[in-house]
Amino acid sequence: MYDYSALYTFDWLNTQALPEPERVVNIHAGFDEISPQLQQKFTTAQLRVLDFYDPARHTEVSIQRARAACLPYPGTERVQPETLPLPTGSVDWVIVMLSAHEIRQQTQRIAFLEEARRSLQPRGRLVIVEHLRDPANFMAYTIGFLHFYSRATWLSAFQTAGLTLEQEQKITPFISAFILR
Repeated sequence: MYDYSALYTFDWLNTQALPEPERVVNIHAGFDEISPQLQQKFTTAQLRVLDFYDPARHTEVSIQRARAACLPYPGTERVQPETLPLPTGSVDWVIVMLSAHEIRQQTQRIAFLEEARRSLQPRGRLVIVEHLRDPANFMAYTIGFLHFYSRATWLSAFQTAGLTLEQEQKITPFISAFILR
């Protein structure tokens, strides 16, 4: 269903307000189907790919199936979400597509968001793309929608981590993008 949306073209990502990024970081939980598209979107940028998948923490069968279906992007680095190996103020864009919800503990999720914020240069942006625990996702996933977080939960985590919501948009009825600074 997402293949027919603008999700993977990144046409929804408003980059006009900022200069062409020099450093883009894609952070995921073991299933990366966007790094080639990001490199195509940001042709002159240095792309760094970080994978926080930990089989002890991320035990859902769906992640294991997804990992088997998609080979790692060349140069992907294994990381801990609470300690990202990124210099302070060094990144123009951090993109986390459909994976931040895999950080199940609120304190770890906030620590991850703080790390992403720390890595951003002053005009940098953090992009979080997620399903929400809302009626549309209940209709699509039934009880599985409980695996996602509500909009209020995300907004609280962003605020606690010191991030400011710059833009929020629905990419599809099921997916929301939060652009933060």
